[in-house]
Amino acid sequence: MLKKALFLILFVSTCGGDSPADLSGTYTLSLTVQQVDCQILGSAVGETSSGVEMVVTQTGSEAEAQVQGAAGLLLALAMGGARFTGTVAGSSLDVSIEGTMPGSSGTCAFTRNARMQANLSGDVLTGTVTYSYATNGTADCGSRDTCKDIQKFNGTRPPRL
Repeated sequence: MLKKALFLILFVSTCGGDSPADLSGTYTLSLTVQQVDCQILGSAVGETSSGVEMVVTQTGSEAEAQVQGAAGLLLALAMGGARFTGTVAGSSLDVSIEGTMPGSSGTCAFTRNARMQANLSGDVLTGTVTYSYATNGTADCGSRDTCKDIQKFNGTRPPRL
């Protein structure tokens, strides 16, 4: 009986889990601004961008998402880079850019960050990109410590054969 119980525990632990799906590929994204509190995006709620190309590379559960073209250039100017890095769990992507472009306002020093969270279903990737500030926390930072700009997106990659 003990052998059966141990076998069942081992079987369940190896069959369950969140082994990463293959999210790699070149996606064409459409984005819509959902929330503007920080003015990081320089756009208004409801504004859309389409035809944004993003290349996702993956090794096991580690992933990178590189935004290409003009959108990548604009992202790099605001953040200091256009490459998100992070992880894949199951069919979920969680990647971030920790900004390196310094900014200041009075005694507030800050950088801009972005976090992309997405899910893959077939060849369709949907999710959000949340932009925020990392500050030194002085009084001059005001709402930069808590504000967020959010874009919702969906994108497709060529079908897998």
